[in-house]
Amino acid sequence: MNKLTLLIAFIVFASYANAQCAANAQGNLGSCMCNQGYYGVNAENGGTCNQCPTGTTTASPSLSAGGNTNASADLSVCNQCQANQYMTAAAAAASNGNAATAAQCSNCPTGTGNNGVQSQGDVSQCNICQANYYQTAAAVTASNGVTAAAVTCQSCPNGSTSAAGAAQQASDCQSNQTTSSNILLISLSALILSIF
Repeated sequence: MNKLTLLIAFIVFASYANAQCAANAQGNLGSCMCNQGYYGVNAENGGTCNQCPTGTTTASPSLSAGGNTNASADLSVCNQCQANQYMTAAAAAASNGNAATAAQCSNCPTGTGNNGVQSQGDVSQCNICQANYYQTAAAVTASNGVTAAAVTCQSCPNGSTSAAGAAQQASDCQSNQTTSSNILLISLSALILSIF
């Protein structure tokens, strides 16, 4: 009888020790949560965390009501747009026979972006220039007959770079020292070879 009890205890311990969170989840057994950008009703071993549609994401992982991991988590928790996307329609919870929907997100125009958005808007949510671009005009929000517009961005001059959102004019683009050094080294090498 003692051997059988020990065997059962060992099997229970082994199954508990091997238990883990579901794929695309994090945390400790008993409090597993789907990763940001995923949602599910059960993130424990054997559960499932579904990926949000392209361009959308969730708030930080949470087990609370409205969070991305709980008994009522559905597509509507994919209620934010990822960086460099703007939101054309907000997420909606299931109601009156209509299925839950995720936020609708669209790509910002080339060279423009943002740090992600949490509410419905328009292309004016694309309000910073991406890396290696500088700003020539600010974003414009639609109002009183004015059409919304993203920030206007131009490529930094050849041989210069900028961080995302950092350059407000061409002179804010920093000279790329590596490129300048390489050009100088190549020119010097060619000169030395031509002498010999």
